[in-house]
Parts: sequence; structure tokens; C-alpha cells
Amino acid sequence: MVVCAALIVRGDSDIYTPQELAHRMVALDYGNGTAYAGLQMLEGAMPREAITTRAATLHSQDRLASVMRGEVDATVVQEPWITVAEKKGCRIVATTFFHGTWVAGRSVNAEAYAAFVRAVTRAVRRINADKRRYVRYFIDDFPGEPDVEKLTPADFDLGRIQLKEPGPIPEAEARWVWDWMASWGVLKGAFDPETQINREVERDAHARV
Repeated sequence: MVVCAALIVRGDSDIYTPQELAHRMVALDYGNGTAYAGLQMLEGAMPREAITTRAATLHSQDRLASVMRGEVDATVVQEPWITVAEKKGCRIVATTFFHGTWVAGRSVNAEAYAAFVRAVTRAVRRINADKRRYVRYFIDDFPGEPDVEKLTPADFDLGRIQLKEPGPIPEAEARWVWDWMASWGVLKGAFDPETQINREVERDAHARV
């Protein structure tokens, strides 16, 4: 999954660009991909010292509600909450995409990992062939959420639904992300590809695929 993250504000906000969020409060779910995506969108628009955030709940619906109540100026959400936010009249001031990831424990061998990669590859091909058919899963994942249950597959912008077939982890990209996160104090120490990526299992699995 290539996740779409959207930086959103209320429809009546005076904020139209990421730059206008300098020294304005942005709610982020620290420790998750949407929070890092939010920092990257903000960092590209202002000096770090102008980025103002506060820790917020993991639940997108709660962060969206805090924006609607005017408690914060902006937050970052994924689907289906981007579509929900648009339905509520919110404005998107920036979007970015990042790789959804998985972590395999040491007990996962190359054969099991290859089976996983094959299954994901088949799923990616099926979804990309008919995205509208599968956006229903965004709705089904949030039973009991009235704002999500009101959505229909036709409401979704398919340009935000991006998937690619899995491949080996690009070392240069992994190193850059590590160094960037370390610069924010999230990680400590230098990136070590030998301990961060099990190339032997990865190589064997992809060869089997």
C-alpha cells in the first residue's frame, strides 16, 4: 500500500497553504506514519522552529473532530477519513504518499515470506485492475462509524488509492528515512543495513516469488 496522507483544515479556516500553518497548532498521532508524513509536509513549507504540533489520538475520527471543533488548526488523516473530511466541508492543503510497511520477526523464513509477497502481489494486481470495486473495504473497516457508513464507493477519489507490487527494500531510501527520523530525535544511532534488513531472507524470498 502506498498510503495517502492529507493535511486538512476546516472549510472556514483562513489557511489555504501549508506555509500558512507556521506557528499554528497541528494535531499529530506521534509514532505513526501519518505523523511523519505531516512533519514532512510542514517541513517542506517552513523552518522547523515554526512547526507547531501536539500529540493527538491514534483515531483519525477524533483528530478530525478536534479540527471541526476548532481545538486545533489542522491534522493529518488517511482514507476513509480524507473523504469524510471533504464531505464535512474540510479543505485539503497538502497531500503526500508514503509506503505502508510490515515487519517480519526472526521466526519468518524465506518460504513464508515468499508466500506473503506472492499473496500481496496478487492482491495489488486485482485491486489496480478495478479500484472502485475494492474501496468498499475502507468503509467496512469502520463498522459503527456513522460518518464512514454514509460513504459510497463513488465518493472516493481513486487517485488517492495507490498500490505497487512489493520488492526489496531500497537501502538508500531506508537510510535517508532513518537519518531524517534521527534528526527529529525519534531514533538514535546510525543506520545499519546489516541489522535493519535481513537481506538473506529477502533475497531468497523474492527469488522464490
